[in-house]
Formats: sequence, structure tokens, C-alpha cells
Amino acid sequence: MTIATQVSPSGRRSVLLNTFLGSFVAAMNISMLIIALPAIFDGIRVYPLSPLGFTSMIWLIVSYPLALAVAIPISGRLSDMYGRGKLFTIGFLVFTLSSLLLGLAQGSGEAAAAELIVFRIMQGAGGSFMFSNSPALIMDVYPPRDRGFALGIIGISFSAGSVIGLLVGGGLAVINWRLVFLINAVVGSIGTYWSYKVVYKLSPGSSSVKVDWGGAVLLAAALVSVLTALNLGMLPYGDQPLGWGNPLVWTLLAVGAALLALLVQVERRIKEPMLRLDLFKIRQFTFGVMSAFFLFLAQGANIFVLSILLQALYLPMHGVPYSETPLLAGIYLIPNSVANALFAPIGGRLVNRLGARLVSTAGAVIAATSFELLALLPIDFNYAVFAAILFMMGAGFGLFMSPNQVSILTPVPPKDRSAASGMRASMQNVGSLTSIVVFLSLIIIGTYSTLSAALMNALVKAGLQAATAGQLSSIPPAIALFAAFLGYDPISTLASLTHTSIPPQLLAELTKPSFFPTAIAPATINGFHYAYHVAALMAFTAAVLSLLRGRERLE
Repeated sequence: MTIATQVSPSGRRSVLLNTFLGSFVAAMNISMLIIALPAIFDGIRVYPLSPLGFTSMIWLIVSYPLALAVAIPISGRLSDMYGRGKLFTIGFLVFTLSSLLLGLAQGSGEAAAAELIVFRIMQGAGGSFMFSNSPALIMDVYPPRDRGFALGIIGISFSAGSVIGLLVGGGLAVINWRLVFLINAVVGSIGTYWSYKVVYKLSPGSSSVKVDWGGAVLLAAALVSVLTALNLGMLPYGDQPLGWGNPLVWTLLAVGAALLALLVQVERRIKEPMLRLDLFKIRQFTFGVMSAFFLFLAQGANIFVLSILLQALYLPMHGVPYSETPLLAGIYLIPNSVANALFAPIGGRLVNRLGARLVSTAGAVIAATSFELLALLPIDFNYAVFAAILFMMGAGFGLFMSPNQVSILTPVPPKDRSAASGMRASMQNVGSLTSIVVFLSLIIIGTYSTLSAALMNALVKAGLQAATAGQLSSIPPAIALFAAFLGYDPISTLASLTHTSIPPQLLAELTKPSFFPTAIAPATINGFHYAYHVAALMAFTAAVLSLLRGRERLE
């Protein structure tokens, strides 16, 4: 008798709602942090665009997904051993406690920034047990005909959490930055108690599964090395806007690659390996995981690139003050989330009629097409057209996700589902992290040679002395773009960082919201178009890999 036949319909709904809440709070946690960053750094007395602040900001953003990527494969294997329901509940508890610690963090300056980063890593470790077990629990308690729809409902949680996180985070940050973390602790407490009541005893685990701790250490060390290198690549190095000239970056990449090669050799000789290479003998699993990896690589253009476009260029070009652009950008991106929420369960329903391969492939093609359509838009686009393309993009991602998860997990033996789900989720997180590095690099490389000159010419034309204009435009482009991303006026930021004095009347003119985007728009358009074309290529690659998954077994 399977678990699905033992759980009543009401019990299934309780499991679905609890896993929905876990995914919702995890997604909300990410978007709330982004919009609250200025308030958080103001609270700990660190200027986010100083050398310390910029480095701390990057690590605070990436520490949570980095911890997820590293911990998810390990948590999946532990869950197969000790029980998915039990470790899902423990993960919810760890997530809740670390949220509380973040909200109660003490001190200021470098020590406070380091404290927040450590607690974010703890939060990611707790979240890893939720991410690796949510789809596996759904597969356990729902019969095959209902799995696609149930996983589609889980997909809605990510879209809903992202949107609500922006709105709630924007409101709470104005009151007190600590509330941004404490609200997660409150929701997490409810989720932990509920999980203990309805999920804890499900899927008790298998005594035949053993944990390969040596493999776990090798895998963690390899991922930390590679992802740390990618993060360092985003930071300026010397007189360069990016860190790819830093020898440490390439050393860490080489170490990570060597550890991964060693891991593969070690895992082949172990009876119960941490890295389940044998799962890649399953065609559906292999091509499903790889297609998800490439689609999540493309997602950086969906989230990161579009946010910078709106906050640094489009909104201030239309007179919106920079302090208001983070929240308004989130509102402008809502069509994407709405479409994702609408089409995720539709994609799940279509699995039974059309098969996961066809639905997922169609979703990836739609997403790829939407990126190419974005590349046709000018900087000063018509928002109705932009919103329609966003809706199309969200529909593509929504159609892809739940059918792809069904296709990945169905052929995997039940005792290995958490490990399989963990490997899938880890690849997706690595893809998401890598995408931020790729697209930030593309934008900066595409604008580096022309942005400084364009800004200097605009400043001189506005009446600023050439020497002063040269000082302002000497700051790396990433700093100016991140200033806008955080809601700071770029010209005031550049003046502060270079200790430049600007006559008050001229400063008032230069800090009008429309000045900076109008000055740099011609120099930045190519960088954004490069990003969209690369995102489209990644999404089309995901479509090809999805199509190659072969004949499906969905029972």
C-alpha cells in the first residue's frame, strides 16, 4: 500500500497547504530583503555603496541562495534516511529561529553585517530541507493523476511570495528594518507548528539509506569554492569594474572544478553515495534537471536585469524619484507573477492530456520568445507592450515548472525522491546564482566602454567643469547602477563617493530623476539587449533539452 492511498483527501490538502506556506515564506523572504536593503544598512550604520557596504550587500543577497545550493543535496539525502516529513518540519524550525536571530541582531558596522550574513546562511540551511522535501512530499501523498496540479499550486507560492514580499517588505522597512525578518519568524512559527501536526510523521525514511559524509563535505567544498568565485567576480577589482582579473577568482574556480572531479571518482566507488550519479541513468531525470538548470540561468534576466532596467532607467526617466523606484518596479513586474501563478496549475493539469515533455518544452519556447521580444523594445518603451511581454514570460515559466518536476520525480524510486528533488533544486539554485553573475557582467561589459564617456559629456553639457565631471564618471558603472537599484540618486551617490563639491543650483538640476537615465540610456541599451539575447539562448537550450527527455513514464 502506497502513502498516497493511506492519506485522506483532507490530509493531502493539509500537506499541500503546509508545503505551499513553506515555499511562500521562502520566496517572500528573498524579495523582502532586496527592497529593505537600504533600511537594513541604515539600521546597522553601514553605507551600502562604500567598499565594506558593497561587499556586505552582495554577500547578504547571495548568502541565502548559496546556502540553499550547498545544503539541498545533503538535506535531500538525510531526508531519505530519516524521513521527509520529519526533516521538512525541522527545516521550518531552523528557518524560523534564524529569522528571529536576524530580527534581533545587535551591533553596528562590519560586525553587524557579518552577523546578518551568518544568520542568512543558517536560514538557507533550514530552507534547504523545505525545498528538497516539498515536491517529494507532494509526490508521496498525491496519486499520479493529481500530482501535476498539486505541484502547480506550489509553483503559485513562489510568484505570490515574491509579489507580497515586495509590498510587505516595502511597508515594514519604513517602520523598522527588524520587522522584515521578524514577520518571517511569525509566519514560520505557524508553519512549524502546523508542519509538526500534519507532515512530521509522513514518509518515515529508509534504514537502507546511508549518508556519505565524505561525499557531502566534498560536494559542499566544491560548491562553496565555485559560487564564492562567481560572487567575487561581481565585485570591482583594482581599476576594473568586475573581479575577473582577480587571481583568487580563478584559483577558486580551479579548486572547485578539481573537487567536483574528485567527487565524481569517489562517488562511483561508494555503495550509498551523496551524489546519486545513478539517477542520471534515468533519461527523464537527466534531461529534466538540465533543462531546469538552463531555464533558471535565463531567469536572471527575468528578475535582476528587468529590475535594474526599471529602477535605473525607465521609472526615473518618467520622473519617478529614485527612493520610490524599488517598490514601484516590483509593482510593474506583477504581470509576470500573475501569469506564472495562473499557468503553473494549468501546466500541471495539461500533463495528463499532453505529457510533461510537450508542456514543459512549450513553456521554455514561450519564455525564450518573450526575451527576444524584450530585445526589440527601446529604453523608453510603451508599458502596455512591456506588460504583455512580461505576462507571456510568466506564462512560459509557469507552464514549464510543474510538468518538469513531475517528469523528473516520477521515474525515481520513492526512497530516493528527496535526494532527486534535492539535486534538482540545487541545480536550479546554482543556475539562479550563476545567472546574476552572468547578467551583471553582460550589462557592465556592454556599457563599460561608453557609459563613463556618456555620463561625462552629459555633465559637461549641463554646466559642470570637465575636471569635476571626470571625477564623477570615474566610478565603476556597477556602483551607479546598484545605487539606482537600492533607491539612491546616482549623481548624489557619485558625488559622495568621490568627495566632489557641486554648486547647489547645478546639483538640483543634476539630481532630477530624469537626468541620469537620459544621460546614460544610449550607452546602456546594448548591455541590456546582450542580456536578453543570452537569456533567450539559454531558454531555447532548456526547450531542446526538455524535448530530448524521451518517452515518458508518468505513473
